[in-house]
Amino acid sequence: MKKILLGALGLLALTLAGCSNNALTTNKTSYHPTAMTAVIKGSAKTKTVAYRINGGTTHHVKTDGGTYFFQVPAATKTQTVKLTAGKATKTVTVKPVTALATYKTFAAKYNQMVIASHLPTKVQKQLQQAQKTQAATKKKLAALAKTDPRAAAAAAQQQQAAAKKLQAQMATAKKQAKDDLFPTTTKDGLKNLVDTQDVTVRGNVQDGKLMGLSLIVPTKQMKTKAGQKAFGTTFALLGTTLKAKPKVVINKFEKVLKDAKKNSTSTNTKTIRSNGIRFNTGFSTDHLYIYMTK
Repeated sequence: MKKILLGALGLLALTLAGCSNNALTTNKTSYHPTAMTAVIKGSAKTKTVAYRINGGTTHHVKTDGGTYFFQVPAATKTQTVKLTAGKATKTVTVKPVTALATYKTFAAKYNQMVIASHLPTKVQKQLQQAQKTQAATKKKLAALAKTDPRAAAAAAQQQQAAAKKLQAQMATAKKQAKDDLFPTTTKDGLKNLVDTQDVTVRGNVQDGKLMGLSLIVPTKQMKTKAGQKAFGTTFALLGTTLKAKPKVVINKFEKVLKDAKKNSTSTNTKTIRSNGIRFNTGFSTDHLYIYMTK
């Protein structure tokens, strides 16, 4: 009788242990971010699941039909995520990825190009030409100053007048571009950096580094000239700032669009690569998504 009782107690202990192990599960023990985040999924027998990333703030997510999921933004270092559901706990890791750039540097370069895109076409060409010949012009002016100081002084005055005029035009362009500019600084996390009627640019910033970008466009806006222009300009400028090859990316993207039109029910993600940058393209019923990562 004693042996039977001990056996029953042992079986009960094993059963309870099994129940405890199944109270909280994850579909993986190690995750690699896709797009801008790693998606942690699993099942739990509680109404909510709590989780902490690298021992930080505790977050909660509700379960739905016994399952749950949440996203962990990508970072340059391995992240440890501790999950808790009642008394059950699990620990998983998220692998590191390479940053696109430091946020401040990227924002400054991107904003400069956005402002320039709002200048008249003639002025844009003049600015591009001036940038190309800046060093040579400076050298010529220095040589002229040795042989003909008056002519050099007159040329310098002309340059100053042209620069002053350009500054005024740039100030006007900056006002026109204000809704399309990135914040010069931003806190860590996932957030919308640009949010207009035509396009949304969402970014993941961690420790001052830009980990990833997503360009989100309503499909209805892609049917308007203004929407097409806003998308094309934003996409090209983001790609250029990332040092990708815009023409190559645009040509490949046009093929992705054609394929998507042929199979409008497909939600598969297509990947375009250029100069170390990945452009993952996806579609929903009402939006186009382009994720940019390394």
